[in-house]
Amino acid sequence: MNLVERFLSYVAFDTQSSEETNRTPSTEKQKVFAEHLKKELIEVGLQDVELDEMGYLYATLPSNTDKPAPTIGFIANMDTSPDASGKDVKPRIIEKYEGGGIILSEGIVTSPTKFPELLAHIGEDLIVTDGTTLLGADDKAGIAEIVQAMVYLQEHSDIQHGKIRIGFNPDEEIGLGDS
Repeated sequence: MNLVERFLSYVAFDTQSSEETNRTPSTEKQKVFAEHLKKELIEVGLQDVELDEMGYLYATLPSNTDKPAPTIGFIANMDTSPDASGKDVKPRIIEKYEGGGIILSEGIVTSPTKFPELLAHIGEDLIVTDGTTLLGADDKAGIAEIVQAMVYLQEHSDIQHGKIRIGFNPDEEIGLGDS
């Protein structure tokens, strides 16, 4: 699975958080995604994979060097904002973005006028939502990149590294819990 395929598989999960529940994770759907990720992390060969009762997921890529090396960590959140639906996300890929506005849906346009950083991506492929839901890119892209990096390091054992710990947490969008 490549990075884009991994990301697109993750955005299919509705992980919208809720400010109403007073528990962590604030929605069971975040736990469903966490269970999926747990299984995937085991399948790709990570060790010490642990999912706790509050929806926090941890895993380890062991060191592959005898040299002293610090443990490093990568974290990303699993939830999407309660401000817009995360259900039935319909991502689409804009191949070789030419600049200008991107029509997401009727009346919703992402444009370089409002988002000038788009101009830095002319000629690149962009993944966008259809405008009816959140894409979930801030969190699920981070998770996809982290998992893909762990897979890459395992496939390229000539790249020496110390122990790498990863953690994925629920409810970042609503503030990590008082629960």
